[in-house]
Amino acid sequence: MGQNSLKKSNNINSVRRTQISKRVSTILKIGIGLAFLIFAFWRVDWAVFTRAIKNIHWTWFIFAILSIPVSLFFKVWRWRVLLKYHQIDIPLMKAISAYFVGAAVNILFFIRGGEIVRIGLAHQSEKNDLANITATIGLEKYFDLIMLIFSMLMISAFLPSIAIDRWARLSPLLVILSAFLLLAVLIGPTIWKKFSKSDFNGGLIGKISKQIDILINAVRWLRNPRKLIAIVAISLFIWLVMLSTNMLLFHALGLILNWQAAGLVLVLVYIGVLPALMPGNIGPFIYFAQLALVPFSVNNEQALAFAILLFAIVTMPPLIIAGISLMLPGTREKPEPSRLSEKINL
Repeated sequence: MGQNSLKKSNNINSVRRTQISKRVSTILKIGIGLAFLIFAFWRVDWAVFTRAIKNIHWTWFIFAILSIPVSLFFKVWRWRVLLKYHQIDIPLMKAISAYFVGAAVNILFFIRGGEIVRIGLAHQSEKNDLANITATIGLEKYFDLIMLIFSMLMISAFLPSIAIDRWARLSPLLVILSAFLLLAVLIGPTIWKKFSKSDFNGGLIGKISKQIDILINAVRWLRNPRKLIAIVAISLFIWLVMLSTNMLLFHALGLILNWQAAGLVLVLVYIGVLPALMPGNIGPFIYFAQLALVPFSVNNEQALAFAILLFAIVTMPPLIIAGISLMLPGTREKPEPSRLSEKINL
């Protein structure tokens, strides 16, 4: 009796410690995010900032806004193509809803749970498709990472002298990382098959091994050059559209900057918002978008105006589309947690 009470007390204390740890972690994340925001607004001449906003060229700004739905369209299309390559057929509206609700969760919450939400919403309860859907999202991130590395290598040779010395140190690392990612796709499945021949018998390890086998089988299409080129081409186009968004916003604010500056904004913002620190990651987003323009002699006020406008036009469309998609019939099917765990078999 006494032992049971002690065990129960220890469990309660453990839960409390976990809750406190989560709260402290959340407070620290928000603190770091706010610090980025404060640095971005530090020593800004508000009269100059207001003038930069008032003098915006609306034609260019509207084109910048319109470029966002274009990039979102091709992101959804790429995911649909990946689903097709994995023999997953879900209704278009359900795919759109799953994609944008997942994106909205990533924007609004402290954790990167959007991908889990997307998997749950895209899952069809009558089919064993969880591993394949997970693979499509993993491949999405993989190709974006390849595009990020490619962008970093492309702009590294054209940066101003103030940044090129430090950036050049990254080049060998980027080349090694690119080679590693390529080899992981080309020979990773073969290596896994070789070392997993001794079948794991039951247990958690066996179940995990089974899921890895499903994932490995799901991505075999990567060895099909035609399909691989199609996904790479769509990914490249997505990144070119995102680059053009920055260029159009430069023109809207009267900034005479080249594609290298637009590329540096894209790279730094992408890296800066990877950890989820606060809702919308507004602090890191604005700070890194502003920081990217420092090597190009853009004053703080214009850089801040650019960063705020970019944040607004990038984050609002996914939230609006997610809200609309949830109100449409046939897109509000909720995933069943019990069914999900049963399908995953973990």
